[in-house]
Amino acid sequence: MDFKSLRSDKLKLTQEEFANLYGISIQEVQELDKTGKPDMDLIVKIATKSGLDFNTILSYEKPRVKPINAKDTWEKTNFTKKSLSGYLNSALEQMDIHDDMRKNYIDDLEIGIMSKFVKPTVAIVGRSDTGKSTLINSLIGAEKMPAKWTPTTSTAVYVKHIKDRPAFIHDEAWIFKRECGNEKFWNSKRLYDEKYCEKWKVAGGDLSLLETYSTRQGGGLKTEAGSAVVFVDAPILLNCDIIDLPGYGTETASDDVITAKTAAHADVLIYLSLASGFLRIEDIEYLKNNVRTLPVLEKKGENGLKPLANLFVVASHADSVDNGNEISLANILKSGCERYMSTLSDSYWKSRAEESGYDYSPAVIQSRFFTYTTDIPALCEKFRNNLEAVLETIPEIVDTECKESVRAYVARKEPNLEAEIQKYEALVEDRQKYVELLKDIQDSDLERTAENDNKKREIKDLIHSLNGESLNECTKYCASVLTVDEITRRIKSKGIKNKKEDIQQFASQLQDEMQSKCSDLLKERSEQLSVKVKEYVSDYQEGVQASFQEANLNADFDAGYAFASSLAKIGIIGGLGAFLAADAAFAFGSWAFLFGIGGQIALFANFLGPIGIVAGALISAGLGIMKLFGGGWEKSVAKKLVNAYEEKGVTDQYRKAINEYWAQTETAFDQAAEQLDQAWTAYVERLQTTVDSYDIEQIETSLTAAKGIQNFFEHMGKERFVFATCNGDPIYVYDKKIYTCCHGTRKIKDELMAENFAAFLDLID
Repeated sequence: MDFKSLRSDKLKLTQEEFANLYGISIQEVQELDKTGKPDMDLIVKIATKSGLDFNTILSYEKPRVKPINAKDTWEKTNFTKKSLSGYLNSALEQMDIHDDMRKNYIDDLEIGIMSKFVKPTVAIVGRSDTGKSTLINSLIGAEKMPAKWTPTTSTAVYVKHIKDRPAFIHDEAWIFKRECGNEKFWNSKRLYDEKYCEKWKVAGGDLSLLETYSTRQGGGLKTEAGSAVVFVDAPILLNCDIIDLPGYGTETASDDVITAKTAAHADVLIYLSLASGFLRIEDIEYLKNNVRTLPVLEKKGENGLKPLANLFVVASHADSVDNGNEISLANILKSGCERYMSTLSDSYWKSRAEESGYDYSPAVIQSRFFTYTTDIPALCEKFRNNLEAVLETIPEIVDTECKESVRAYVARKEPNLEAEIQKYEALVEDRQKYVELLKDIQDSDLERTAENDNKKREIKDLIHSLNGESLNECTKYCASVLTVDEITRRIKSKGIKNKKEDIQQFASQLQDEMQSKCSDLLKERSEQLSVKVKEYVSDYQEGVQASFQEANLNADFDAGYAFASSLAKIGIIGGLGAFLAADAAFAFGSWAFLFGIGGQIALFANFLGPIGIVAGALISAGLGIMKLFGGGWEKSVAKKLVNAYEEKGVTDQYRKAINEYWAQTETAFDQAAEQLDQAWTAYVERLQTTVDSYDIEQIETSLTAAKGIQNFFEHMGKERFVFATCNGDPIYVYDKKIYTCCHGTRKIKDELMAENFAAFLDLID
């Protein structure tokens, strides 16, 4: 029997209460907790007083938390994915599409569908020793992760379902390098890219590799390991992927970097903090950094998610507080939430409210605070129910967002496709128009190039100007805040008490305000740049259209999409993210592939996040402030704060980050603008080749292919799931009815076979 669990979990008695009730000493209770062997007299007393029968007492075992077993709600979403990808593959294989046409109309669509239909990523985050690996083992129902009461995990470990294992991987686990060439951190979204994974691979084998490559005990840590992926057969992994991240606050600073950057791309965040020291100031700083990059999944009136449904702030090892007393734990959660909220500026919640349509009151935020322990299942119930609810709801969000993105993409590409069809028709009917067009393009090329170069210089001058303005405002703001007099004034005006906790919370709030201000500066300046970049792209398109209009033709070259799609593939784009994120069609392609569900981009907070982590460490290390005596304690605190910021060079770090942000912006613009020019040059060269060769058969083939894509777009987004063929003709579900159509045709014509699937089965019976 498990005496300790019987006493604490079943009888709900502390050691002292049990001793008093049953007339034994506390020392005897402590010994029984260790041995689990009460004598028969005591067992009889327990049975008499509790009403439990002897078998229950003698066979009592500690309750175990069951693994998460969320309902598999992906059926509809998987159906949509199969319908879209099946329709895409079956339709395109009937068409003779050359590479350029596929690149212009199909590639981003295909990438978008693949990247959108993904399970959410759940990141387990927290300081060392908070039980992250233990929690994962509990969620999956198996002891798969190294779980010890000492700092272990030094590697980002991706836990995926066995069904998600690529065909080229035959092991339980693969270990990947920390860096490869000029790249840092293995990209988990490229798991199915065999060449890429082989290049990054350190080792493959069973789960014991995690002990060798991901733990610090016994000098076993292999420093070349940065990431790992393991494959487990667990119900929860049918609904999500889990990431076990290095603990914050270890002696290894790179671990904090891995954690911050990886967590920034998670869809669901579980932040663990020990219940016995819940949400200390260091925790609060780490948590704030993570929450700033948390995607906004909840949308009022659009889905059933509660506000902040993808955030879980968890008091772990909850049984360590008064043996899991629920009242004590509720007070711990409440006070922790109050401390957390007292350190926040209003800007984040205002921004999130604008996107979601919800208000984020203290009650709403506190509802995202939970308890957890493997020792007392009842303390996990609220956490489990809420996690299951969000995992069961996300598939509907994925399904809706993908359909909307497909529609946006098609709407964006259809006008250009129509112009391309008109081009081929005009080429057949009147080649001379295109001869004159090309001559006009050639004659005006020098002037157009010179004008375009001037506009590029204007953009780059603007970037330099915005960089300077950002730096000046940031420096001016920091200088105005980080003075002894100003901080003293703020302490007095806010009514801060002469207590260590109050002083730390004030310092944290000050740091949050500074980071929010710098983020707002970047956001404001980036939006200014976005306007000018839109003008640049628009002017480029107008320049293209001018030549076409002169020849009484419609331009089928889309400068906007060429620029944006090039920009999306760059990855690190600084202040141009605001431009790219404004168009759903752009975000559907390669850009979406870089981010989680919805492709949300925490553009500015994400960029400055690492500074927040450094500043958090500053607060904990530089403010070892006990109660100060005397009437001038406020000034003493102010001096400590100013000195700490100066010693750590926080203002310089912000300046460095701002410079880097705008340097990345300039580089991204240069690359995207160059690729736009190359796209235009390639377009003109292809058109010249077509006109020179004047291969009517090839032109008509291209026309047929373009019309085929047009027909394909007309039906795209209407779920056609091909599940069988008959004599080469596809049989498919469309709007719950069963259809077929003649294969090899250029235009889909739905032929009704049955009103529903049951009727279809009767038909073939």
